[in-house]
Amino acid sequence: MKLLKKIFNRLKVLKKWQKILLIAILALVIYFLFFRSSKDSPLTLQFTEVKKGNLQEIVSETGEVSTSNKTEIASSISGVVTEIYIENGQTVKKGDKLFYVESSATEEDRSKAYSEYLSAKNNLASAKAKMNTLDSAMWKAHEEFESKSLDTDLSVDDPIYIQTKGDWQAAEANRLNQDQVIAQAQSALNNVALAYQSTSSGPVKATVDGQIANLSIAAGQTVASTDSALIIKTTSENWVIVAINENDIVEVAPEQKAVVLIDALSEIELPATVQRVDEFATISSDVAVYYVYLTLDESNQQLRPGMTAQVSITTQEKNDILLIPNTAIKPYQGEKAVQIFDEKTQSTVYQPVKIGLSGDVSSEVLSGLSEGQKIISSDSSSSKNSSGGGGFMMGGN
Repeated sequence: MKLLKKIFNRLKVLKKWQKILLIAILALVIYFLFFRSSKDSPLTLQFTEVKKGNLQEIVSETGEVSTSNKTEIASSISGVVTEIYIENGQTVKKGDKLFYVESSATEEDRSKAYSEYLSAKNNLASAKAKMNTLDSAMWKAHEEFESKSLDTDLSVDDPIYIQTKGDWQAAEANRLNQDQVIAQAQSALNNVALAYQSTSSGPVKATVDGQIANLSIAAGQTVASTDSALIIKTTSENWVIVAINENDIVEVAPEQKAVVLIDALSEIELPATVQRVDEFATISSDVAVYYVYLTLDESNQQLRPGMTAQVSITTQEKNDILLIPNTAIKPYQGEKAVQIFDEKTQSTVYQPVKIGLSGDVSSEVLSGLSEGQKIISSDSSSSKNSSGGGGFMMGGN
């Protein structure tokens, strides 16, 4: 503390020009110690060569297994099994009698189930009737939009244009939402119909063609309408359904190859093929999605309907093309470019390039570079080398 006070007292007696000179010397010392040393720290340029290779464009989404090549048959009736008409290994056709169940339902149960069935049937009819009304309203709004806005060449910011277009889009959304209402009403009707059916004695029939397996009931056994009684092995294909957003759906088409990863089966990967792509969107949680239907090229006995599947569809594939890492691509004058090192000027310069297919890691070069040409893949203050390239140290001037 005494030392600082002593220095301060000496500075006070310095002349003005001496103080200015001292400040200038201190500023130069600070510059060379901090700013200059920072400038002189070497910049490492990571290089890579333009190489030929293969590239895929992939659309990935989560879907589910919709069907498998085996069908579990549950007793549709709650009661006591009185007769069995089949045995393991026997071939059956759709509609064949499998076993007979004497229902344990009371008259009151039957009456209640029938009432619920009629109610669900009326709800479905009402939903379908409303669809007709909404369909008519949608087309009326579309006609008004055309006649009042499009045919009169109104600008998009004109209030009439905005209103009529908004009315049409709202009517269209209501109509699309009604599809979901109908689907829910149909599902409810199917459920109560089965519940009503379970209150009456009768035979349980095969729902598909195939071969009987895992027969697990016997005469005199009590069964519930949810109990699995047997399995019918079929030759049908395994299907997977996945919902794709509107940005990616334009790239998806039938016959494209895919890989399906089943989460529940220790991440088993199975090859698949796109069979169908929905033309019209389905509104799910206020988002438009398009359903894509795939068949598995290989069967797996562990598959069950409803299993979660990670689907990766190869929408484009190119072989033996020029590739560069995505990290090397920079925006340049509204286009794309890479950086190369100019030996003459000892500096980096931009080289415009035309990019084609893009993947997660690499992109195709259509023009601007040649095979074997070295480009800068990244720059770093560290000396760590990037894959396939070497480093070049640039010091300060």
